[in-house]
Amino acid sequence: MTKLVVVSDFSFKGSGYLNIMSPLCTHLANLGYDIKVIGLGYLGEPHSLPFSIIPCNSISDSRVMLNNLIILGQADIVVVGMDIPYQAQYIDTAKKLGKKVISITPLENPPLTMSWAFILQQADKVFFISQMGADEAQKAGVETAEHLVVGMDTQSWRMRTKEEYEGGRKSLGISEDTLVVLTVADNQERKNLSKAMEIVSKVKKEHGVKVRYILVTRENSEVGWKLRDLAMDYGIASELMIFERGLSFGELYALYAMSDVFLLSSKAEGLGMPVMEAMCIGVPVVATSCGAMPELLGGDFEWERGYLMETEYSMIDPWGNSRRDFPKAASGIQALLNVQLQKSTSPLVAPNRARIYMETRTWDKPTIQVKTAIEELLNEN
Repeated sequence: MTKLVVVSDFSFKGSGYLNIMSPLCTHLANLGYDIKVIGLGYLGEPHSLPFSIIPCNSISDSRVMLNNLIILGQADIVVVGMDIPYQAQYIDTAKKLGKKVISITPLENPPLTMSWAFILQQADKVFFISQMGADEAQKAGVETAEHLVVGMDTQSWRMRTKEEYEGGRKSLGISEDTLVVLTVADNQERKNLSKAMEIVSKVKKEHGVKVRYILVTRENSEVGWKLRDLAMDYGIASELMIFERGLSFGELYALYAMSDVFLLSSKAEGLGMPVMEAMCIGVPVVATSCGAMPELLGGDFEWERGYLMETEYSMIDPWGNSRRDFPKAASGIQALLNVQLQKSTSPLVAPNRARIYMETRTWDKPTIQVKTAIEELLNEN
């Protein structure tokens, strides 16, 4: 039985990596792989996943754990699902002990710098969670780079029903004519929550639309906005509802199901699992045209699977010298008005192109991609 040691963020309170690595490891375990996960942020919560998770509080501790598991013969292959700067430490640990490494990582926005490309060149196989990331890596000389086509469980993230749409709104006292805007995003610089509030505010003030803004985030983030103060400044304090990250699946699904539109004003986005969740449920998505968003929302013609906000300017960020794209408020406002018009003329609970597209994003393909990489690396050994 092939033994895999996986290192990733496994915080059950909300983690993009958890939503990728957990189903991937589950499918690999079901194929017969013996998997041990070193789970950063995991606090020992009970679970029914078909693999073991070792709680870990820090990067340094996780490196020690990885070193020990390799020495104890628990790793034929090491799989690291982390941001690029952290990949280097695990690759170095594994390589010193003669183990092959598969890296799974995002690129939030182009370009991939040469220094980050050098880190990934040390891995034996590199998977980017977007085609944009894989293309940029190939340009930078990471020859093993490939797009890991992340899947979604479209049975759990099912298409909403009219009863779910109307029932959720009724439970929160939201009237039928209110435009419910939902954002699920961390409270930090890249997610650009202030721009989302500006857009919602202008839809209300300048166009007379009755709105309710639901935000699932970390309200008291040390690196984020004072959200209620910001809402007061924008004149939407009474329209704002904040839910803390870590909601149960049922609670989060209910918020999606009752919403009219999902708004994400990020400056860069390596994949966007909440966007994919909204697409599965049938909620129209409005997102900045940056990172992987054109892959998800684009198509053969404009606005095929969602609305891409134009950008008004870009800057180079200290995070890997990657680009930060700032969306035009006017573009977001127009998209929300289009959704409001659609809402008044046709139901928002019918399967759309976004839902149909997400049904093609099963976990079979990424599982086969990683399985193939594992077999090829073992054959090299």
